[in-house]
Amino acid sequence: MLNSAPLHRLRTALGTTLAAVLAGWLALTPAGAETLLTEFNGRWIGSGTDRDSPLDDAQPTQCQTNVTADFTHMTSNMECNGSAGLHKRVHLSIAFSGNKFTGSTEQISVVRGSGDAPERHAGAVVGVRKDDRAEFEVKLPGLTPNAHVVLQLTSPTSFAMTISTLGSILTKVDFQRPVAPVQPQPIAPVQPRTNKR
Repeated sequence: MLNSAPLHRLRTALGTTLAAVLAGWLALTPAGAETLLTEFNGRWIGSGTDRDSPLDDAQPTQCQTNVTADFTHMTSNMECNGSAGLHKRVHLSIAFSGNKFTGSTEQISVVRGSGDAPERHAGAVVGVRKDDRAEFEVKLPGLTPNAHVVLQLTSPTSFAMTISTLGSILTKVDFQRPVAPVQPQPIAPVQPRTNKR
């Protein structure tokens, strides 16, 4: 694996993109319906593939995010764990104005077991929503390339996220609300019947 400053900046930029993704999916509205940001409050889980740069191999990943939103602002904290050790934590804060949104994101990533120190990256988020699709850019300082994010609402309880840069897909994850476990209902004890004659 190459270890150069441009590659390091690219990996950092791409990781920060995951936080921005959450902003975009919260901006999604199913066609003909108005989805309130507050409906996205709570926990979401996802699975798919992820990598830090176009030069890395994609690895299966599991993600979860916790969202807190009101009518015009949203914050989220997301964590993803890849099967090959890639670990990302992302904080996102955005504000909505109509179909447009802006904000900031911060990501901390590390490959577990690599001995490398965690990397921190921060950037700006700018995006637009149309119907049930959101597209936006994560802009990072310096020479780091921007990441392009597409979010597609697939149902009222799920969405698909694709992150790309330099023509390569970095992250592809499907998110959904976790299904609450069904609580067993207590069974009333059966009372013996007495025959009255």
